[in-house]
This record gives sequence, structure tokens and C-alpha cells, in this order.
Amino acid sequence: MSESNERPSGSPAPAPVAGRVVVGVDGSPHSLRALDRAADEAVRRGSELEVLCGGVPSRRSPYPETEADRERMRQAAKEVAGDAAERIRSRVPGLTVVATGVSEPAADALIHRSRTAELTVVGTRGHGGFRGLLLGSVSLRLASHAAGPVMVVRGEPPESGAAPGETVVGLKWEGATEPVEFAFQSARRSGSPLWVSHCWIYPMLPGVALRLSPKEPSTETKRAEQFLEDTLRPFRERYPEVQLGAEQHQGQAAEHLIKLSEGADLVVLGVRRQQRRLGLQLGPVVHAVLHHAKSSVVLVPVT
Repeated sequence: MSESNERPSGSPAPAPVAGRVVVGVDGSPHSLRALDRAADEAVRRGSELEVLCGGVPSRRSPYPETEADRERMRQAAKEVAGDAAERIRSRVPGLTVVATGVSEPAADALIHRSRTAELTVVGTRGHGGFRGLLLGSVSLRLASHAAGPVMVVRGEPPESGAAPGETVVGLKWEGATEPVEFAFQSARRSGSPLWVSHCWIYPMLPGVALRLSPKEPSTETKRAEQFLEDTLRPFRERYPEVQLGAEQHQGQAAEHLIKLSEGADLVVLGVRRQQRRLGLQLGPVVHAVLHHAKSSVVLVPVT
């Protein structure tokens, strides 16, 4: 049986729930793949799974939305969430699954729940997408505004019994270790090897070809290698069971990370938070990877 956890407007945010994975569903094949992945993540964490179906944004209309309209939307969402929850209860007996149907737009509901969830999961695209839009509006809005880690499920599910694919994490900022921490924990849970990639490029001067002495490339390369070593040293000590590989790569980060996603299970990226009202700021690298990666992508907020 499904239940509605819709919160009245203006009421306090819910108290944090330890170990809760939230997944958005709408009945589409994309969302059902996200549902299955979210269930796997909840099992690995020993967490409960909340299956959420929300409404769609109201279209412009000369007629205001009525309470009857909202109730019909809520009931429809409850049915979708309930059916999805039953699918997981049958597939993963013993997993605690909560079904939530709300009339508020799905993106708003997921953003709200991301404040207290350990992980929020969505598919790449739902109903009504255009062919040129590789990432659905709900997924993109959640990725841009979520308060916690967000997983966008991409790629094909692995064959039963297959060895776990590689976990890849992009390392960019000095001191920004949250994505690395997430990647190590994820690799430890799944038993996958971990690959850390630090991509860098030389600064370009507008209208001028940057001339470098023969010594500069090796100096910059050594600096990048030292950055990797310094960043990963404490993680090697804390996660000795994780099979680890690392590289410094001179070149465009987006192109290289997309290439690394081929055959990988997961790509983990950090996203900087600017002003809280704006949520996560998605730069060009994150946008490109979200739209073109061959594997699922996790965005981890960086302070």
C-alpha cells in the first residue's frame, strides 16, 4: 500500500533520517532502472528506500488549479509510487521501502528530500522528453539544486554475476575531498576498483599562442602528480582494501572523463556550492559528463 507524505506548505522540514536513499519514479523505463539501482544502493548501505512520485509543473492556463486537481494528481502519484515499491519489495525481500505520492512537482519534492537523504537517485529522462534533451528537466533541476549527493542513472545495467565496473572520480580542487571520500566508500561497498583522475590544462592567453620552455611541461606534470599523492595518501591508509589507481591527465576534463565512463560503473564529480538559494553550480565539465557519460554519475557537493 502506498502512502502520501506530502508536507503542507510552510511547515518545518522533516528531521534527518539516518541511512535513507530516495528515488524519483514516474513509471517510465528510465525511472524503473533508477529504481533498481537505488534499491541496490540502499541494500549496500543498510538503508531504507523511499520511492517518490511527484506531479508535473502546472501548465499556463486561464483556469486556476483546484484542490480537486491536486487530489487527482496526488492519487495518481500514490499509485505509481505504490506499484514501484511493490516491485522492489518482491525483488529485494527484507528491504524497508516507503512509497510516497505528492501533488507538488517532482523536482521540488526531490530537492526538498535531498536535504536529509544520504543519496537521491533519478533516471536520465522521463515522460515527454525531446530527442535532443539527453537529461530530463527533473534530473537536471535536481542536479542543479540538490543539497546532498545525487545519482543520475545512465547506461545499461550489468549482467547478472558480472564483476563490478570501475568507480571513477574526477579530482579538481585542492582540499575538495568530499567526492573522493564518496568514491572510496562506494568502491568499498561494491567491491569495484577505484580510478582517480586529475585533469589539468595550461592557461590560455587570449589571442596569443602560449610558449612554454622545455622544462615547464615536466614541472607542471610533477606538480600534478604531487597533488594526487598528497590528496590520496590519507585515503590509502583508511581504505586499504580498495583497489586504487590514479593518473594526472593533461587535457580537457570532460572529454577524458566521458571516455573513462565507458565500461565504468560510476563517475563521481564534485560540484561547488555558491549562494545557497542558487543550489549547486553546474559547470561545463559537469554538464557535459551528465549528458554524455556511458555510466551513472554522482554529483557530490563540495564546500
